[in-house]
Amino acid sequence: MKYFLIETDERNRIPYGINSNRELDIRLLNREQIDTLPQWNMVNMSLPMEVFFPDIISKPFLLMSDICIKTAMMYQKDIIYKGIKLWNRESGINVTYFATVLEELECMSDQTQYNSVGNRIVRLVLDRDKIGSNVVFKIKGYDGSGFIGRLDFVESILRRGTRGIRLEEVDVEE
Repeated sequence: MKYFLIETDERNRIPYGINSNRELDIRLLNREQIDTLPQWNMVNMSLPMEVFFPDIISKPFLLMSDICIKTAMMYQKDIIYKGIKLWNRESGINVTYFATVLEELECMSDQTQYNSVGNRIVRLVLDRDKIGSNVVFKIKGYDGSGFIGRLDFVESILRRGTRGIRLEEVDVEE
């Protein structure tokens, strides 16, 4: 089965300055502490001219649109999330997302290649045995934004018209 790194396409004019006022304590966005957050949270954002709202926002934390979270939960029931209303005070524009906490797997293969300094991954390779039956997940120890999705999940969100994402196929060691 193929796997893809899914990130926000930064070429779009997306909201920025999300949670710059620290309305949401992002240290609580983990499987152990997310229950301490309210079910719905209001978070400030800044908007560029002609803003575009993608279905997945990778930074400063993982935000998925309604379509993406529902699709992800069709494939993997144990996804934890909290509602986030992104709001721009000046314009009054707001949009709903879901702060998503995905399972973090130690699934990087020894074949993963780093740059000459050793601080950036040049070629990401996953170990199939460590992935198991997980469909969407984050990679423990990978500091890049985004997450990994299995081919069937990726096809499913694309069929539903997901916009503003960047996909990169990831190598998988057998």
